[in-house]
Amino acid sequence: MESSLKYFKHLFDDFITGGKYSGVVSDDVINTTRSASATNRSIESGFGFVDRLFRHSPHMSVPRREAHLMISKNHTMAWLNSKSSEERRDIVLTSRSSVPSIRAENEKWKSHLAREILKRAVEREREISNKNALQANKRLKAIDAISSDGIVTSLAGLGSLLRSYTGSARVAALRAQIRFRERALLQSAPEQNIYTLSTKGVPVAEAELHRRLAVLIEDDRKGSHLVPSIDHSLVGRSIRRWKGEVAEDGSVVAVQKRGATTLVCLNFPSETISYPLPEFEIELDLGSFELLDDLL
Repeated sequence: MESSLKYFKHLFDDFITGGKYSGVVSDDVINTTRSASATNRSIESGFGFVDRLFRHSPHMSVPRREAHLMISKNHTMAWLNSKSSEERRDIVLTSRSSVPSIRAENEKWKSHLAREILKRAVEREREISNKNALQANKRLKAIDAISSDGIVTSLAGLGSLLRSYTGSARVAALRAQIRFRERALLQSAPEQNIYTLSTKGVPVAEAELHRRLAVLIEDDRKGSHLVPSIDHSLVGRSIRRWKGEVAEDGSVVAVQKRGATTLVCLNFPSETISYPLPEFEIELDLGSFELLDDLL
């Protein structure tokens, strides 16, 4: 009830006692608003009329659509039929004389609209590109942050990680593991705000980071996300990938299960990437990747 009172007070604040529109209404206001409608039915009716034109005549030009609307809502044909035949002829001829200028103005408007649409499309593509670049940069930083410790995939591994560091370094290691799961593995959040590592500028405490990473590891081990590397003949193999004429050498660091999908994890100096095993085998056949051991 209190919230409703605040809402309606804000809505009618200018009209209740003390508001700028309260008190005696001047003759100027009365004259200015004399022809104003008491409801918005006419406006809504106009919207409905134009909406019908869009459905039934989608390619109709804007000036023609506006003319249909004004003729209908202003009862123009009834007014025109009330004139004599000579008056009707003069009115129609005068109206037709403005058609070329209206068409020219419409073409000018359409060209301007097309330019604006193209401009906004380019801006949107730039925004998407910048966003993707930012996400890729965050992903690379997340991978670099755990490069010395590797991925913690069990509670025992978490205990070892905690024993390896003290103080702020331990907090940083916990944050790095959580960020890696968020930005590199793209692990779904098992609970709300689990990846929010600060509140109003205040970092999450070490104990809470420990708890969250344990939750992520347990959720991971259910089989819906990444699990430790399985025994596979590809693991440890040296590999070369081609980007056009440029080659980059790396290695197969793991073959892992993510639910029903088997992922091949490849480590290169520039990045660490994962491919579904069937897709990776196709890329091998196409020559995008080469197993260096097979070339010896």
